[in-house]
Amino acid sequence: MARYIHTIDAKGRVIVPARVRNNLDGTLYVTLSLDEGYLSAYSSEHFKDIREQLSEQSGTDPEFRKFRRLFLGSAVACELDNQGRISLSDELWEVIGVSPGDEIYFIDMFDKVEICSKRFLDEQKEEALTLSDMDLSRFNVKGL
Repeated sequence: MARYIHTIDAKGRVIVPARVRNNLDGTLYVTLSLDEGYLSAYSSEHFKDIREQLSEQSGTDPEFRKFRRLFLGSAVACELDNQGRISLSDELWEVIGVSPGDEIYFIDMFDKVEICSKRFLDEQKEEALTLSDMDLSRFNVKGL
């Protein structure tokens, strides 16, 4: 399974799952997600690639500047401590509606990790369609 539950401690820290830590160089970049209710976390190398791609784009489009400002401006470089924990700002925790003592999910998406509150994902699962109800044909993924 690529979904792990952990609890935020009193200091706003959370243990990063060992299987996620194994793919990191000791740093996790956490920022806003494109999806409401989530944060996105990237390895240093992946985040550097994204930052370079964004810097290569023209800054003349106000919408793009806003996106870049929100995405990069909210990013926090989180160093893993000796217990494998990261610490996030209250501001980022508020984005997903959590505080110390709350449970969160780490969802390993292989190219990034999505972070959301347990409560949020549980509600999403209740409202979600089953895979068989979804039209996946436009994604062109073979072998599903």
